[in-house]
Amino acid sequence: MNSSGVDLTAILTASAALFVGIGFALQDFFKDIIAGITILVDKSLLVNDIIEMEGKVGRVFEIRLRTTRAITRDDKVLVIPNHLFLQQTIYNYTQNHPKTRENIQVGVAYGSDTDKVKKLLLECAANQSGVLKSPQPFVLFNNFGDSALEFALYFFVRDSFVDPRIKSELRFAIDKSFRAHDITIPFPQRDVHIFQSKDNTI
Repeated sequence: MNSSGVDLTAILTASAALFVGIGFALQDFFKDIIAGITILVDKSLLVNDIIEMEGKVGRVFEIRLRTTRAITRDDKVLVIPNHLFLQQTIYNYTQNHPKTRENIQVGVAYGSDTDKVKKLLLECAANQSGVLKSPQPFVLFNNFGDSALEFALYFFVRDSFVDPRIKSELRFAIDKSFRAHDITIPFPQRDVHIFQSKDNTI
């Protein structure tokens, strides 16, 4: 080959590089296939499961050998290579059962009647469509914050896919209830103390 002007070494080097490139390209392909088979066999993911990956929440509507497809809350389609399910942390909201526990954080002004705050929060949850009666909602007094007494309302929903809408409606109801009962939701504030010396300099 060299006598005919063809550099055999260059051809072999180029061929090796080509096969290495193809090998890398096929690596993820086979990873996807293996992961897809694993998902289908052990049923770690099912159609209609609600999952979260990298901050995106979607409802699974199709599982293929190479990819899984989910519809987001914004009605967009997530196409997820199956090997990512083996490499990343995926939250499956509905793996054990369809209902999930959610919460809303709220702060009230110091001096507020904490028993009344708890009562109003539970009333809002009880009157909110989409919030389950069982398990019952509950309230935790989380902390004495810098500017507020910090509470959390915990409740359960059957379809966490519509969770943002339920939370939004609950926040409207909480704000309306607090206003009606003179419960103030404070904003962050700082007290500044100025000390004046005897020679009137600050």
